[in-house]
Amino acid sequence: MQGKYNFIKIENVIIRNFSLYSKNNEVAKINETIEKGVFCLAGANGLGKTTFLNTINYGLTGIVLNPDSEVYIPDEIVKWNKDHTERYFQGRIKAEDRDTAEIEILLKINNKFIRIIRSFINREDLRSFEFYQIRDERKISLINVNKFSPKELLREYETTIARETNLGNFSFFLFYQLYVLTFDENRRMLFWDERASNSALSIAFNDDIQNTERVLDIKKKMEEFESYGRNARWQATQIENEIKRLINSSIQSEETNIQELKNEYFDFHKECDIFEKTHNELNIEYDTILKQQNIVNSEILQLKITYKQLFSQYSEPRSSLTHNPLLQIAKKENRCFLCNAEGHQTIENIEKKLFINTTCPVCDTPINSDNDKVKDKLLAQIKVIDTELEKKNTELENLLFESKTKKVELDKKFAELDRVRKKITKIERENKNISFEKTGDAPIDTLIEEYKRQFNKFDKQSKDFYSNRDELMPEYKNLQNKVNQGYKETESVFVPLFKEFAKSFIGLDLNIYSRIKSRNFVLFFEMKKTARTASHQLSESQRFFLDIALRMALAVYLSNKGSEATLLIDTPEGSLDIAYENRVGNMFANFVIDYEQNIIMTANINASQLLISLASKCGEKHMKFRRMLSWTDLSEIQNEGEYLFNDVFTNITNALKS
Repeated sequence: MQGKYNFIKIENVIIRNFSLYSKNNEVAKINETIEKGVFCLAGANGLGKTTFLNTINYGLTGIVLNPDSEVYIPDEIVKWNKDHTERYFQGRIKAEDRDTAEIEILLKINNKFIRIIRSFINREDLRSFEFYQIRDERKISLINVNKFSPKELLREYETTIARETNLGNFSFFLFYQLYVLTFDENRRMLFWDERASNSALSIAFNDDIQNTERVLDIKKKMEEFESYGRNARWQATQIENEIKRLINSSIQSEETNIQELKNEYFDFHKECDIFEKTHNELNIEYDTILKQQNIVNSEILQLKITYKQLFSQYSEPRSSLTHNPLLQIAKKENRCFLCNAEGHQTIENIEKKLFINTTCPVCDTPINSDNDKVKDKLLAQIKVIDTELEKKNTELENLLFESKTKKVELDKKFAELDRVRKKITKIERENKNISFEKTGDAPIDTLIEEYKRQFNKFDKQSKDFYSNRDELMPEYKNLQNKVNQGYKETESVFVPLFKEFAKSFIGLDLNIYSRIKSRNFVLFFEMKKTARTASHQLSESQRFFLDIALRMALAVYLSNKGSEATLLIDTPEGSLDIAYENRVGNMFANFVIDYEQNIIMTANINASQLLISLASKCGEKHMKFRRMLSWTDLSEIQNEGEYLFNDVFTNITNALKS
């Protein structure tokens, strides 16, 4: 399978003087070798499992994502998360350890090695950077960094990563590492977050790195112009209402509450966004039902053709009945020649009785056949098709009812959307056609004139910002279409990968589709012939692990041979029942064994079947199970139940050996 990127393989992690990991009041030195396959760090709640994953990502990227920040444009991730990163390690590292605390990571990339050391007090420096190859058991340096400053070491590291991964841009590596190859406690979704999926898929399915940079840059600029335009429009609206207030105050009119109007306008926009999102989702669901109707109609037509062919073969010894003048007249007039009942169904029933019964339907005289065995076989086939036709007709009726119901929902939501849009348009139209009147009070009239000038300034700014946004739209749509085309060209490889991982978890065949929705390129899937366009249409566990399946499919599809990906997973096992825990173990094992990818995961030590299932599938060859007891102390309550942890640990160890 042809890959696209060289992903990193973490070989070793060393964490020094990290106060959180202390044993018997002594700070532990963490030194973990990460073999190929699964590295599972297991421990009780509160020992720092999630911190371990965040610390690895910090070492690689210099960033720990803020759980309250939703930034999905790659080159904005640092800007909106650096403050949180600086605060994250406060409390986890004591003041006396801050200067010496550091993380060292050895990673393999494109058959070369990178070793870095990064402190926790300055994310913009590296304490050490090496880039080398191993030839004939000798270490051959690929760059001389002896005279580099800490900041220069960081820049060289980022340049090397961008080049060796083939991503071409360190911000793309940062985005993929933090948002795609990591599934952490924040549970960020790719499937149901349009902005996240747009960035992930633009990087994945764009053949030209310059097009990828351009499409994401244009999207960022369009969002900025729209934000600026809306802010300027609000400034104009505030000023307009202040003018009205001044005019009305002179005639003792009730004063306008500008803040309430502002809130109302913002509420309209929020409501419009919600209605538009729901309308788009309903439209996808409606299109899916119509598509299914077409498929069923086609199947019914094919069954009817086969039905007639078999009838033709079966009817030869009955030709005296089928060519009877009364029957021919009945077929022509669409009416029964005995009871005068009308309709196509009536004629179809007469023909069925002629072909299926072994006697004349009027006088019960036996109908002879030259080859009873052949006729019996044909009759059996006809009956099977007849049963299938009945099922398909029922399925079609259900789909027709469902499509009518969905159309009503769609029309209702469009009416709601149209209502809100008209309210927004009304406010904006009134802003553009303001009638300024003088009050006769010179100071107030002077103030109004100044407000007029301010209004005209903000009104023009708003129009200019929206115009700048709209000028970018044609180029953006063209680049979006290239991403979509790139996806379509690889669909036959990527989609089966996702379906394989998803089925190993959920036990169902899913269909996955791409769609350009508003300004985003997104994926959605069908489950049980129903489009699942919103996260609430699935259970929590289904959402989490189907999103992980998508990440696994992207990792396998995009990784070059020998440069397989490593997923960092903070396992959301608490949402699973026993049956699904076992299936998740199968999915993880499939990813590691069949596709030679890697997982660094954390898990609670509990009665979960996930770890036992995964251990039994992987064995010691493909999985390393690491307890945290050598790193840190259990709480008093956890000490009381330590024998329970030991029992689970023994079960997992036995599963690995088996």
